[in-house]
Amino acid sequence: MIYREYGKTGVEVSAIGFGGMRFLDDDDVDQCASLVKASYDAGINYFDTAPGYGKSEELFGVAFKEMLKTRDEKPFYVSTKSNKPDPAAIRKDFETSLERMGLDYVDFYHMWYILKPEVYEERKAKGALKEFEKLLDEGLIKHFCVSTHMEGSNIRKMLDDYPFEGVLLGYSVANCAYRGEGIQAASQKNMGVVVMNPLNGGFIPKHPDQFEYAKSRDNETVVEAALRFLLDDERITIALVGLSTEEQLREAVSAVDGYRPLDPEFVAELKDEKKERFNELCTSCCYCDSCPQEINIPGMMECYNFYMFDKKIKRVLTWLKANWDVDVATHGPDKCVECGQCEELCTQKLPIIERLKELDAAIKAHQPESG
Repeated sequence: MIYREYGKTGVEVSAIGFGGMRFLDDDDVDQCASLVKASYDAGINYFDTAPGYGKSEELFGVAFKEMLKTRDEKPFYVSTKSNKPDPAAIRKDFETSLERMGLDYVDFYHMWYILKPEVYEERKAKGALKEFEKLLDEGLIKHFCVSTHMEGSNIRKMLDDYPFEGVLLGYSVANCAYRGEGIQAASQKNMGVVVMNPLNGGFIPKHPDQFEYAKSRDNETVVEAALRFLLDDERITIALVGLSTEEQLREAVSAVDGYRPLDPEFVAELKDEKKERFNELCTSCCYCDSCPQEINIPGMMECYNFYMFDKKIKRVLTWLKANWDVDVATHGPDKCVECGQCEELCTQKLPIIERLKELDAAIKAHQPESG
């Protein structure tokens, strides 16, 4: 495992972190907790969760109960978050997180889900920053950080406004143009930089043919290639992988163990403008999942990722049914009333309504063939 200093904190963290958002079955406590513990045993020492990640904090807590026995000899660091705007709610979030995880303090606490500059300014006006500072002064959190889905220039403005110790943002070989300026701004301030969605919400391993270009050698997988692209960037402290299985854990660790510096010319090619089309990919963050018409927006957008490249609507229908249990006859894209709620919630500001229309047209054109 490779370890790097988190900004100016003096804390040495693993280059691969455990993202607690993608447990396979959060009702299977033993399997989930065992995966967390196996990651710790494999050298991962940074564990990220949030109150909104299902039962993630509780599952981490089960694993931490065992891990705390060896924490003095083998340190690990915990990251969680609050997206509340007012001090009392932030405090309540924090206390709930501590209780769930069985901890006395949190190492990295994030002001979470900053979608746009207005959200940051609203929280600042309501006293959110001051409440995080109180938690610092009380020793309940060790480092105050921010988690954002804004594009690069707005991230820079926010980091210029407040001296956060670290930033958590989405970044991958597929969308490196979108938040590159944010990465650079954080690096210039010597902040810790944690990358979420390093595999583009799972799209990279599910669609490997589209990412063959990222491989620098014949004997690596596209997952290893995508993670090594991030490992090669000295500005990035941690690539936060949403682990679901021990096989995924082994592949992530293999990416680190087999890493060697990439040729600068090769990296420049990966960042070439012709790759910017991948900024259009949905990262499956699922924040849009509250459609009043009960359309499974995350499932539709994940399938649109596939459709964007091969235009095979049959594959979309199969994937929707097999992986999202969506019957397009009752909850298809034709049910959209264009209220715009999903687009407002989308962290990437994707044209969801337009994409639903495109899927609907393709499904309707396909129906005569299937029936």
